[in-house]
Amino acid sequence: MKKFNLTFVLFCACGALAYAGPEPVTSKEVAPVPAPQPSCFEGWYFGIHGGALLSNFDNDTDVFEETFAPRGGSESALDSSRRSDQWSGEGGLHAGYNWQHDHWVFGLEVDVQGTDFTSTSEATASFALPPGPPFLFTTDVTAKTDINWYSTGRLRLGYVVGDRFMIFATGGGTVGLTEFTTVSSLEASTPVDPDSRDFAFKRNRGIRGGWTAGGGFDFCLSQHWMLNFTYLYVDLGDARESSSLFAESSQGRTFLGDTHASTDFKFHVFQGGLSFHF
Repeated sequence: MKKFNLTFVLFCACGALAYAGPEPVTSKEVAPVPAPQPSCFEGWYFGIHGGALLSNFDNDTDVFEETFAPRGGSESALDSSRRSDQWSGEGGLHAGYNWQHDHWVFGLEVDVQGTDFTSTSEATASFALPPGPPFLFTTDVTAKTDINWYSTGRLRLGYVVGDRFMIFATGGGTVGLTEFTTVSSLEASTPVDPDSRDFAFKRNRGIRGGWTAGGGFDFCLSQHWMLNFTYLYVDLGDARESSSLFAESSQGRTFLGDTHASTDFKFHVFQGGLSFHF
């Protein structure tokens, strides 16, 4: 009887264990991980900008004049001038595309802007020749330099600090419409003879190519708006003009004048802009 009771108890215990499942695990709700915010730098962007242009044009002019008397002997005079470092304004449009990998950003950017830059330099040489009817002998040259517009196409390499600030270096090619004009004149006059004159006008206008390099930073105001600052050094080459002038009085005196002018189309650019990021 005891064996039966023991067997019955063990049977009931095994049945209870068989039908009792594992203890249910209390479920805990897991908060979803937020998706990372897209970069405010990667992708297409377009904007406007404006700033200042500091020229390093080294606009030089010089004049040499000489006169020869019919019976021999000569007189000469020389003058020169130089002008550089002049500020002017500019403004335009820019567009580009950026690729971002971790903190590094690689991009392409193009821009075009108009300027109001004009620089003028002049030189004058003059002297009088007594005795007899006095000759006033004057040679002068005026050189004018203009930049109407220029455009750049540049690579950009940047590094993102935090989420919103990027510093970058940039470099590439540039083209621009420039103009270099010189006006030269020679005049010899006396009280009794009509004026003896010569005149030369030369204009060098066209699109020039060159290079540019610089750097700057971009700052994201939001996902779609960026402020930016860019510094560029632009080199569009140089231009030179010269003229030889000749005149002769009714008394047989010969007048010669040589004028030279040169300019370098090199300048510094300081730009601030606002961009829309698509």
